[in-house]
Amino acid sequence: MTVAASLLLLALLGPAEPRTYYWRDATGQTHITNTPPPADAEILESPPPPAVEPGKSGRLVPIRQSASRGGNRQVVLTPVQQQAWQSLDQRLAKARSEGDRRTLEAVTDSLIWDCLWGSGLWAMPALPLLSVLLMGLMGWWLALGLRPGSQIPLVGGFLLLGLAFGHLLLNVFLYHPQSVRLRQNLELLEHHMGTGRTLRPEYRHLLQTRYQALDKAVDPLQAPWHFPAEVKVLREAMKRVMVEP
Repeated sequence: MTVAASLLLLALLGPAEPRTYYWRDATGQTHITNTPPPADAEILESPPPPAVEPGKSGRLVPIRQSASRGGNRQVVLTPVQQQAWQSLDQRLAKARSEGDRRTLEAVTDSLIWDCLWGSGLWAMPALPLLSVLLMGLMGWWLALGLRPGSQIPLVGGFLLLGLAFGHLLLNVFLYHPQSVRLRQNLELLEHHMGTGRTLRPEYRHLLQTRYQALDKAVDPLQAPWHFPAEVKVLREAMKRVMVEP
């Protein structure tokens, strides 16, 4: 029951993240926030995310697993992708020069959210629920012709099988793509933070440790809530590095 409740909670609440607002105040200063802007603010269109998906002009999204030669972490950027990351680097450099910590954190949150739920990944948490539902219906159908004492164990067994299969689907079709996309894009972000220099060794070690923990959390033998917990820790570590590189 605990696993079922966790899967249900993930499906219902997983994609929920604060909306990012882009606006300009009365003095002409541009802001990126997770809270609604003032009533007198000028609402701006969302700037393109910091990486580009090949073959889709005008629609910029984070690097996907399928765009990196079988999911390898080494990514060869196209000229358009390189331009998008350089543009992000300039935006972040401007935010740093102005001491705009809120923008640095908002960009980090936006990139992580797109890595987790972009390109249709937002629908993947429904897979374990469908698995439990289908296996439960199959067990109920098979139990119709049995004695009452045999029906409950059979249906319960099929529900457990549905949970196990659903957990496998969750890892294959959601957690693994999320893990690959997070690591690829955040490693690119490390080189485009607007600082003009590499990360300090201690921060580089911190992020590598978090990436490795994320890879381990994808293991199907791990509890389904382990991966979201590691994502949360990685998010806080990345925001810390972004603000104080």
